[in-house]
Amino acid sequence: MDQVKHFVSTATTPDQLKLHVSTATTFISSLPPTTIAAIVTSILALFLLKIIFRSRNWRNSPPGPIGWPILGYLPYLTDRLHEDLFKLSKIHGPIYSLKMGQKAAIVVSSPEITKEILKHQDTTFSSRTITEAVRCVTYDATSLVFVPYGARWRLLRKILTTELFSTRALELFQPARKQQVNKLLLSLYSASKTKTKVNLADSTFVVSANLISNLVCSKNLFDPTKKEGREVKQMVWEILEVVGAPNLADLIPFLKLLDPQGLKKRVSKVVQRFDDFFEKLIDERLDERKRGLKMNENGRLDMLDVFLDYKSDKKDDELKEFSRVDIKGMLSDMFVAGTDTSSSTVEWGMTEILRKPEVYKKILAELDEVVGKDRFVEESDISKLTYFQAAVKETFRLHPGVPLLIPRRTNEATDVCGYNVPKHAIVFVNVWGMARDEKVWPEPYEFKPERFLGSELDVKGQDFEILPFGTGRRSCVGMPLGHRMVHYSLASLLHAFEWDFSAHILQE
Repeated sequence: MDQVKHFVSTATTPDQLKLHVSTATTFISSLPPTTIAAIVTSILALFLLKIIFRSRNWRNSPPGPIGWPILGYLPYLTDRLHEDLFKLSKIHGPIYSLKMGQKAAIVVSSPEITKEILKHQDTTFSSRTITEAVRCVTYDATSLVFVPYGARWRLLRKILTTELFSTRALELFQPARKQQVNKLLLSLYSASKTKTKVNLADSTFVVSANLISNLVCSKNLFDPTKKEGREVKQMVWEILEVVGAPNLADLIPFLKLLDPQGLKKRVSKVVQRFDDFFEKLIDERLDERKRGLKMNENGRLDMLDVFLDYKSDKKDDELKEFSRVDIKGMLSDMFVAGTDTSSSTVEWGMTEILRKPEVYKKILAELDEVVGKDRFVEESDISKLTYFQAAVKETFRLHPGVPLLIPRRTNEATDVCGYNVPKHAIVFVNVWGMARDEKVWPEPYEFKPERFLGSELDVKGQDFEILPFGTGRRSCVGMPLGHRMVHYSLASLLHAFEWDFSAHILQE
């Protein structure tokens, strides 16, 4: 081996190098097979040892745990990923790296670094990490939540912002919100009279899901008393489960053809049902329009009308009109992203408030003062409920609907805090972990609405300590609706009934 090294190191011209390589090859071929095998084994062993005992995940990477060859750090992660990543941040700091299978990833869990990547470098970090399940469910990731930043994204965002989530559109949508909350209160009242147990998570999910279905097609599609409604609810739950499931084939590319978890097969079955459901909604609406039927007499347009009506003759517009696939992608966005987040926040709000008797009493006193006992809560009351609003902010802080913001992906290699972040790295922002960082929040695990009294901090994306709806270009477009519904639903539940908090002492 020393002779081989000598031949190569003394070559000064290409011809000399060729001669030396030829000589080295002759030399190696003259060795016994056992010697050649030992040399190859030694080289492979050195290569593997170098990987195993490397001090960085890639050149000039942020500090972080070193995983195994091929698998990276995956063997140490659980389905409680936000908790796993938070524990690692206590060891490695507010920005660290790890390998998710073959994919480079960074994890950020401080307001300052989050502001750096999602505000100052928002363009570089503006794309999403697309999994195989997401690609299937969102029609090749062409919907607003997952489409790459660019002309299509700008058009979709503009349409939703102006047509569905503007102040005027939300005002026209107010009767639908009131109807859903009143139906919830009526169902809970009936259960209280018959002393029937109620699953509050299921009940609030139906409210959120029917609100989305009214936004989409002006109909209640999630009626738990009917077989069709239960089937739709089950289908949406399956979609949410599939999209959230980790898939080895996404992180270790050569496993894609093998589909070791069978996830692709499962996704295909669920997506086909979802597609049939969307096809039926579009066909029904086209038939209603053909017959001249109007779904909303107050002039409000739902999502189907907005996208079916869209026509553009502008040369610069990427889309002149929306195909059925385009429309189905946007419907998928709404049902996947909008049904579970608000309802889970309401559920957590009830849990935290009811296990803190002193907080519960303060909220009831404020509700009695502002609303009284002769009527139900109205949306217009919320702005006068100062302490209640602080309690909702505290709920958003401790229990964001998406504990890890939907993972970003770097569009190009960049530097963050002096570290290198490669192109197409997965980027996790752990807002759940930030809420539990005592450097950010005093007594972080305590549910204390008082921390927001007299504070200018808000949840709408400008304050990086608390980001339940994200921030920047990829913030949640439905934030105005979700923000209203969490406040309105939670205030209505607390005001309409007397709750026995002693039976609701839950552990997180």
